[in-house]
Amino acid sequence: MPSRHSWVPVLLALAAGSATSPAAPASEVEQPRRLVIDLKLLPVRRKVTGSKAAAKSQLSSAGAEEAPLRQLRTPINSHSTTLGNYDNVQYHMEIEVGEPCPGRPRQLFQVVPDTGSSDLWIPAGNCTRCKGGSRKFDIASSCSCKQIGDRVTFRYGDGTWAVGGSFLDTVRVGDLKVTKQLLIQVDSMESETHMKSDGILGLAHHYESDRGTRGRTFMSTLFRENPTLPRQFSFRLTGNTDRPSQLVFGDADLEHHAKESVFKYGKGYYMKSTDLWLTSVWSIGWSGTGVEVAFPDSGTLGSPALIDSGSSLLVLAPEIYDRLLVELKWRFTGCKDMPEQQIISCQCPPANDLSRIPTLVINMIDEQDKQFSLCMSPDEYILESIDPIDGSTTCVPSIQRGSPDQPVPMIFGMTFMRSFYVNFDLENSRIGFARSNLSPLPGNAKCSVDAQPLLRRSVWFLSVLVAFMSVCFACYVLFAPGGCSRDVQVRITTTPTTTINNYQQQQQQHPSYVLDSGQPIRAQMPQVGQATQAHTSEEGL
Repeated sequence: MPSRHSWVPVLLALAAGSATSPAAPASEVEQPRRLVIDLKLLPVRRKVTGSKAAAKSQLSSAGAEEAPLRQLRTPINSHSTTLGNYDNVQYHMEIEVGEPCPGRPRQLFQVVPDTGSSDLWIPAGNCTRCKGGSRKFDIASSCSCKQIGDRVTFRYGDGTWAVGGSFLDTVRVGDLKVTKQLLIQVDSMESETHMKSDGILGLAHHYESDRGTRGRTFMSTLFRENPTLPRQFSFRLTGNTDRPSQLVFGDADLEHHAKESVFKYGKGYYMKSTDLWLTSVWSIGWSGTGVEVAFPDSGTLGSPALIDSGSSLLVLAPEIYDRLLVELKWRFTGCKDMPEQQIISCQCPPANDLSRIPTLVINMIDEQDKQFSLCMSPDEYILESIDPIDGSTTCVPSIQRGSPDQPVPMIFGMTFMRSFYVNFDLENSRIGFARSNLSPLPGNAKCSVDAQPLLRRSVWFLSVLVAFMSVCFACYVLFAPGGCSRDVQVRITTTPTTTINNYQQQQQQHPSYVLDSGQPIRAQMPQVGQATQAHTSEEGL
C-alpha cells in the first residue's frame, strides 16, 4: 500500500470571495487561464492532544481569539472558492459533490489539498468511525452519482488509514465544475491526528495503482475539462492574518507573490516512477557551520524530497535529523526532546535574538545537473510557543524526526512552502521555487554550509596550484635530457642461514643487472643476519 504523508493539526479557519468579469457576448469572453483560491488565517484558541496534533499545537500562538470571516476580492477572469487553514499547517477548501436531486440539499465538504496523495475522498453516510461533526455524503441525494463499487484502502504517513467504495460524480470548486470525477466514500477510518477537515483532495499528477483504469485524478479531470488553463498550479502561503494565502491553478503570479522573476526548477527524475511530487536534493545543512548531510552516492540525481502541502513540518529521516539537530541543540539552551511528537523544544535566546542560529541551506539539483541553494532563515523555521499559564516562550524548530520507512528521506511541508512561492508543473513534471515576497530574506539569497568559504576557496586554489606544479616537475624528470639516467643501487639482504660464499657464487653467475635504460645496477654485499628483502634506493637524490 503506498505510503502518504498528511500530518493533520489544530484549528484555524479562513474564507474568500469571488469576482467575475463583466458580462460580454460569449464569443468575446476571454477564457480564464488561472483559477485563484484566496485564503485568510483565522486563529482560534484550542487545546489539542495526540501524537501529531500535539506537535502542531507547538506551532500556534496561544491566546489568539477567533476573528470574523471576511470577504476577499479575487482577480478578474478567475474562478474562486472558499478555503480555510487549520493552524497554518493544514489548508482546506470547500467543494460541492454531486448534482442535488429535486428537494435535496447541496452537499458541501471541507477537504485538504494534498500534494502527497492522489485520492479524493469524503466520509460516507454510514461511516461510524469518521471524525465527530464531519459532513457525510448521502449517495441517494446526488442524481449524478454512478457507483463503481471497488473497495479501496489507503494509508497516510501520520498513521491515518481509510477504507471505502469508489464512485463517479460531479465536483464543484467555486464556480468551476468537473464531471465524472473519481471519488471514494470512506465508511471506515482510523486517525490519531484529530483531523479537522472532512476529507482529502489529492493533487498528485496521476494514480500509482490500477484505479487509473476506472477514473482520473482531480488534476487530470480539471485540466482535461478546462483546456485553456496551463497545466500547473502554485501555492503561496503567508502565515499572516492580514495577507491572504493562495492556491493558483494555471499561470503562476510571480509578480505579486514572489521576490524573483523566474522559478528555479529542480530535477524531475524521481517523478517518472511515482505519483508523488518529488525533486532532487544534493545536500542539506546549516550555513557557516560545515555541518551538512550530502548524498554523493546518488551522483547528480541527488536524493528525492517530497514537497507536501499535507504535511506541516520538515520531516527528515532519522539519520539526517540526528545529524542536523546536534548543531541546533548546541546553539540553544534547555532543549528537551519530545518523543511523542519527534521534535525538540528549547528556551528562546534573550530578547528572542536568533542571530546565533544558522540559516538552513537546502542545495537542490536542476535539470542541467547544477546546484542552487534554497535558504531558510531562523525566523522562518523557528516557531515560538507561548505558555498560556505563565506566558513563557519556548522556541520550537519546525523539523520533525521522521520514520525509517518513510517513502523518501526528506518531506518539506507547510513550513518550507511559506518561504517560497512553489510551482507544480504537470506539463514538464517538475517543481519550481521562487522566494516568497513575505520572506525576510532577499530574492536570490545566497547561503553556504562552509564555515569559512573564503578560506576553503583559498585552500582549494593552493591545492590545484600544488598539483599543477607536481605534474610539471614529473614531466621535467621524465622528459628532460638525462632526467632518468642516474645510477640506481640495489641492496640485497639475506637470512642468517645465507652464507657469504653462496652470495659470491651468485655474483659470479650474475655479475650485474641491467635496467631497460641500459644502465647497470651495482650489487652491494649484504650483511649477514638481516631479514630477506630487496629494495631499491635512488642514489644521489
